[in-house]
Amino acid sequence: MSNHSKINLVKDIFQDPSFQHYYQLIKKSESDQSSRVKPLRVELKQVIGSLLSFLIAGIDHKKPIIYVCENDEEMRVTESDLLELGIKKVLSFPSLQRRPYDTGAIINASSMVQRTEVLQKITEKNDFIILCSAEGLFDFIQDPVTFQSAKLELEKSREYQFQHIQEHLTLNGYKNVRFVDEPGEIAIRGGILDIYPYSGEYPIRIEFFGNEIESIREFDADSQRSVAFLDRVSIVPDISNIQHESLHNFLDYLGEKVHFVVKDESLILSCLTKLYDDAVERYDPKSQELSPKKLFLDATSFKSIIGEKAESLSYIGFSETTEFDQIITFDARPQPDFNGVIRQVIEDIERQSKQGFATYICCDNQGQVERFEELLPAVSSSYKYSLLGQSLNKGFILENLKLAVYTDHQIFNRYHRPKIKKRRYSGGISFKEIYDLNLGDYVVHVDYGIGKFSGFKKIEVKGVIQEVVVVQYQENSTLYVNLSSLHKLQKYSAKEGMAPRVTKLGSGEWARKKAQTRKKVKNIARDLIELYAKRKMKKAFAYSADNAWQVEMEARFEFEETLDQDSAIKAVKEDMMNEQPMDRLVCGDVGFGKTEVAIRSAFKAVMDNKQVAVLVPTTLLADQHLKTFRKRMNDFPVKVDALSRFKSAKEQKEILNGVRTGEVDILIGTHRILSKDIIFKDLGLIIIDEEQRFGVSAKEKLKELKATVDVLTLTATPIPRTLQFALMGARDLSIITTPPPNRRPVQTEIHSFDETLIKDALVQEISRGGQAFFIHNRVGNIEEMTHLIHSLIPEIRVRYAHGQMKTAELEIIIQDFYNNRFDVLISTNIVENGIDISNANTIIINDAERFGLAELHQLRGRVGRSNRKAFCYLITRPIDQLTPEARKRLIALEEFSDLGSGFNIAMRDLDIRGAGDILGGEQSGFINDIGFELYTKILDEAVQEVKEQEFNHLFEGGEKRLAIPETQIVMDESALLPQQYVSDNVERLNLYRKLAKANTVEEIEDWRSEVEDRFGPFPIDASRLLQCKILQYYASNLYFNKITLRVGKMWCMCPKVKSALGRSYYESPLFTNILNHIKKVAEDSHTIIQKDDAIRFLFEEVDNLSDAIDLLKKIYESQ
Repeated sequence: MSNHSKINLVKDIFQDPSFQHYYQLIKKSESDQSSRVKPLRVELKQVIGSLLSFLIAGIDHKKPIIYVCENDEEMRVTESDLLELGIKKVLSFPSLQRRPYDTGAIINASSMVQRTEVLQKITEKNDFIILCSAEGLFDFIQDPVTFQSAKLELEKSREYQFQHIQEHLTLNGYKNVRFVDEPGEIAIRGGILDIYPYSGEYPIRIEFFGNEIESIREFDADSQRSVAFLDRVSIVPDISNIQHESLHNFLDYLGEKVHFVVKDESLILSCLTKLYDDAVERYDPKSQELSPKKLFLDATSFKSIIGEKAESLSYIGFSETTEFDQIITFDARPQPDFNGVIRQVIEDIERQSKQGFATYICCDNQGQVERFEELLPAVSSSYKYSLLGQSLNKGFILENLKLAVYTDHQIFNRYHRPKIKKRRYSGGISFKEIYDLNLGDYVVHVDYGIGKFSGFKKIEVKGVIQEVVVVQYQENSTLYVNLSSLHKLQKYSAKEGMAPRVTKLGSGEWARKKAQTRKKVKNIARDLIELYAKRKMKKAFAYSADNAWQVEMEARFEFEETLDQDSAIKAVKEDMMNEQPMDRLVCGDVGFGKTEVAIRSAFKAVMDNKQVAVLVPTTLLADQHLKTFRKRMNDFPVKVDALSRFKSAKEQKEILNGVRTGEVDILIGTHRILSKDIIFKDLGLIIIDEEQRFGVSAKEKLKELKATVDVLTLTATPIPRTLQFALMGARDLSIITTPPPNRRPVQTEIHSFDETLIKDALVQEISRGGQAFFIHNRVGNIEEMTHLIHSLIPEIRVRYAHGQMKTAELEIIIQDFYNNRFDVLISTNIVENGIDISNANTIIINDAERFGLAELHQLRGRVGRSNRKAFCYLITRPIDQLTPEARKRLIALEEFSDLGSGFNIAMRDLDIRGAGDILGGEQSGFINDIGFELYTKILDEAVQEVKEQEFNHLFEGGEKRLAIPETQIVMDESALLPQQYVSDNVERLNLYRKLAKANTVEEIEDWRSEVEDRFGPFPIDASRLLQCKILQYYASNLYFNKITLRVGKMWCMCPKVKSALGRSYYESPLFTNILNHIKKVAEDSHTIIQKDDAIRFLFEEVDNLSDAIDLLKKIYESQ
């Protein structure tokens, strides 16, 4: 293997005579511009694959290069290639992804920001390579003069009229909000102005001192923390906020002559014609809207504009232009099709090397490079090939240079995901909104139960003004929660849309619910740990290390493994090579690659002559797994079969015999494979898909098997992080949180109900041989909707399904859809889980605003399961009729078109489902009763208690935890965030809650810097609040229940002797240790006061909070 680099490859390709000829023509066109009347027109033939990107990258240009292609996907692929080739000055101008005259549509904010950034950059400099699609050029935008004059330039240390800035921003499309979290928003707090501009990665925070700008800084919208300081900033207008008389095409921004590279001119013109015809059809002459001619670019205008603007015009691919000044033909051909067979790759390298060719294999990442190093051992060192950690779209062979450039994803027939510049903007619902409390929200107080947050109140306690949180309970009962007890107050969360029952204060109802939950949860914890204990005492078969077939089979995986998928695979293999029986739960969302983990473990078992049983909840899933396993193991001597009621009696008998004799290596089926008549010759591994969907008897049978054979369980229901920690040691967990990076994102669009759109979407899918889901979640009129769809497209085959049908009837419909016996399935949300139909790549969700975010995420996961581009259409009422919450939910889904990207928000609801599914269905009831956070806290305590009291022999290495008390601070001064400092009541509460949750001094200091960053220097009351929290941290870690500061003295009260904590505390070495260190640090300035109920320490000469903190810190650190 030779050690060529990316730089060598680029240099080699630029030496191609056709490249050199083309570059000379471009250079000459710039020098001859005064004498040339028409632009230079060049046809470039046989520009194969990523050769196009090399060609553009090598142009030595003084003027902008404009690359035009048919659609955004093509544009992104070229952007990815150019960035991989080290070209930094690349800009992409994406489309808005909305239909003409669809005024109610929600515009994709990321696209809008990207478009605005391009306009801003090209008005400042002109040396960029600009990529755009026909779709992106179609919509007219604000004209260049208006855009420039609407820009707001602000500089540090200069004076501005604050009011004028606000008015200017409002006039140019910005709206005033409490806190900015998406482009086009401003927020004002005293002398601080936050702006989320339509360009740049971060929002901007500008701090004024009078009329002078004191500081300008970028900040993170989620955390609200500053990330960088700036001297000046340019705020651009909203380019969609257009005046009717000033509309222009994007190309008008280019000013002087430019170089155009046009790929597939015929397709570009066809696309523009289709879009324009759609605009003409949708235009209502009676409306106030401008005509299509004034709003959109048609094909004729496109040809005219590029003719006027061009210094040179280079045409690649399908072209309608027939007259050229030069035609250059590249001596290139495409990369061969290897179908994932490594032997063919080796033979090709060998053959090419003998003919003098050098072969480059471009890999998507370093992991792929290492995989090829393992797969190509048979190649002699004298053969010319290089492995590059560089991701290109498509390979090619240059005959005259004797150069072959291959891509790893084409070798393995994988989809290549473009590596484009990532935008930080996410849109839709923010984490802040998920976890923050608003007036009227349900809250859970650990001691008093579920109530409603009703705001703040200032009360006087022993002459000191205190701020308290007001919580309303049944019969208008009110609870005041002190700031030092805010850690006991949590936002109520259960399944999305679930309203809880408000507690009646003083009724004992809350205490009963908590006790009942604690008892049930303790039983669950005991069962889990008991099973774990049994496994620890048993021995199982220890598998050998991976062999060559295992490496080759894994290399053929069509997606790139994610880090957590890779760690799950490694953990499973380590378990299998261990002598103790494996019981691992692999958890990952739809399409995150759990099946691949199962396939590799099954293959590993077969390599050691063991049999595998794959248990699935439905016949359809058995069929799907059969096809997937067979496809992955097709070229290896592994026999995979499935048992289902669709098999004849004769077929079933043959399969059973094969299992008994060992001829069948892997058997897939429903709970039928747990029957007594199925006898394995040598069963080594059971793989269970979605265990929670099996009945009690199947689960009992599995419980018996788990102690003797290796068991791998897969679930799509996420396990909350809090539960992961609680279950640690009771069950082995692998969590896959990210999707394969080269899985295609699902294009998601939001529209109001439009029969033409629905018809077009379905026709587009079916015309490419695909199928579609139409989700209509109303059983009452699902037949009417089926008739409507059929009347729109009479030639398609449509059927409907819903949960009120008989199981057998429903299963046949789904099976028929899976086998492509009809085109469109109109269904309720029963398809949300467990249906993997790779041929269905369009889903239309009617009344999308009625679904929760988690449900929408799960439904969209039904499509995009193959290498085809997938579409999800969210059909809603008119956008202006949606609630702000519904609108944000839909935007979140549209923005997060990638599987798994930022979907912790949707995971919130799925976490709660997951707790019920993993721990038993009845747990969902307890979660709804007491809230998710408190439930997981009780579970964590129960697991710890069972470990320490009943199974301490298994967990002897683990240190016994002593519960840290919640220290109360009492003093004669106010400690709070004054209203004039943080005026927004909701935000004040959320800052208090965040401080209450801080568990380390670093987290407390982090809170301080965040608050000062956002609201300015602390007033004295806020400083005291911060000091109280630091004091509380040290006091609680010294196990003091209460601290009282008065008249230069500090009283520290230890736990009561008769309390559960007190008994453990006074008997532990910890108390003696603390006592010794108090004597050492405080010497003569302390007194020990011993009463019947507890011990108190009295410290003299403690004049203020700083003295108290210093003293307790010294005692704490001296331990």
